[in-house]
Amino acid sequence: MVRPRKPEVERRSRTICVRVTTAEAAEIAERAAAACMTEGGYIRRRALGQPVHTATVHRLGAREWVELHRIGVNLNQIARALNSGASAPAGTLEAVERGAELAAGLLTGEALDR
Repeated sequence: MVRPRKPEVERRSRTICVRVTTAEAAEIAERAAAACMTEGGYIRRRALGQPVHTATVHRLGAREWVELHRIGVNLNQIARALNSGASAPAGTLEAVERGAELAAGLLTGEALDR
């Protein structure tokens, strides 16, 4: 199915040219790449005062992947039990919150606190 056309007021039909030095162009390209954006999108957001968030990529090792998988398996078992009508035992909410903290620690590169 074809996506409907945007209304005329929402179409980006105007072009604004800006001259920059080679160094400035390289810095804009670097910052846009760090934000996982195109250069044009990056410049547009900055010029309009909209926030630009830098994407942070953390590489997980084998140990972290195993821990993250275990957390996911445990959460899946909890969800399956609750969806089948089982009542949540005492401490379930705290366990889920701790699992979320551990997963966030893995994804942000923080060391596991055991």
